[in-house]
Amino acid sequence: MNDMTMTDEDSVMVTVVDETGLFDDGPDFDVDLAELPVRHPTAEQVLGFAFDDAECSQLMVNRQAARQLLAIGEAFEIARANPRIYVPVGAADRTPGIDDLDFAERSVAFDLAHRLNLSENLVRSLAHQAETLTASLPRLRDLFVEGSISAQRVRAAVESVDGVPDAVVGRYDERLSRVAASLRAGVFARRCRILRERLCADTLQERHDVARQRRRVCFEPAEDGMAWVSAFIPAVDVARIEARLTGVAARLRRVDGETRNRDQLRADLLVEWLAGDGTPSAATAQPHILIDGDGRFAELLGYGPIDPVSAARALRKAPSFRRVFDDPVTPTRLVLDSGQYRPSAEQRHWLRLNYGFDESAAPYLSLGSEVDHVVEWQHGGTTDVTNLVPLKPRLHRLKSVTRIRLDPKPDGGIRVRTPTGYDSDPPPF
Repeated sequence: MNDMTMTDEDSVMVTVVDETGLFDDGPDFDVDLAELPVRHPTAEQVLGFAFDDAECSQLMVNRQAARQLLAIGEAFEIARANPRIYVPVGAADRTPGIDDLDFAERSVAFDLAHRLNLSENLVRSLAHQAETLTASLPRLRDLFVEGSISAQRVRAAVESVDGVPDAVVGRYDERLSRVAASLRAGVFARRCRILRERLCADTLQERHDVARQRRRVCFEPAEDGMAWVSAFIPAVDVARIEARLTGVAARLRRVDGETRNRDQLRADLLVEWLAGDGTPSAATAQPHILIDGDGRFAELLGYGPIDPVSAARALRKAPSFRRVFDDPVTPTRLVLDSGQYRPSAEQRHWLRLNYGFDESAAPYLSLGSEVDHVVEWQHGGTTDVTNLVPLKPRLHRLKSVTRIRLDPKPDGGIRVRTPTGYDSDPPPF
């Protein structure tokens, strides 16, 4: 065993002991490393490394999610404090009913949605979560920032705190912060709901009345020619709907020759009742189905591809559907005299088809799209299809009131530009 002794300037002796014998007193250093024992990690140790990596990754994911959430909340705060970023001076004077702060919030949600490739509703939800965490749930906010809890837990806590009286919000935050890091997300969400009801049982009727004002029906395209329809309505009405669907489906299942299961029957009944099949009010809207010349492919405007059988059934059973093989409008009728402000029915029909079946433009359209002048009428814009674009009503209003631009591109689609510098189709360098 070799000892090396070193003395620092205070004459304190420090001894380094060579346990392996690698140090040699002689001038040569000659050790065969291949003869040293090699230790391989056990399976348990390797598994531990994987666990550690997963836990560290989750910690970083939580911290990044918290950073993004709070940045979104800060963006909304800045927009509210500086509405002129988006809303020009005098907008309220030119358009009655305009509120600068409201359109500043709409604009920043639109801006962030495009930058983050998220829906505007989700951006608004994230902003609400950030504001609620900062204002009402500081303990949970700190846990989120340090990475101890996930975005899923934060969302559950924020959703349940709505309506909790200010006097007991602190208790809500304090109790949940004790268990947030130790419970699975689903269990934690239930704990949030239970605690909320215990803390504000006296305000249930008041909270229900507020929530009922937000009742709505939502439609969402899905894969393989399918779509989701959902409704946010009072629970007692849901129970009535479920009871009727289930009861009628149970009776139909007993009919000879019926092969559909209960879920399929309930879905088919829902469609029949809501679409009004066989009634005077059946399918009063006019959705469009585009079919190729060979009948191999069909696309439903606003939703995407559908299978040929569904297309044929829709055209047979719902006469309000329009079938489109070629341009349905004579080209000479797509340009009107410059003195006419309102687009013609032919122009509206052509524009909705032309943009509706363009994937890059479809997110900005709906069946109730409003036709807007690219160059505003009062600024010399003409009423012809080269200066018209169909937009969702809320986007039409956003474009008219704010500095946000939505313009048709020469090669199809819509170019989006915001006053903060976002450009969906930037020019080449």
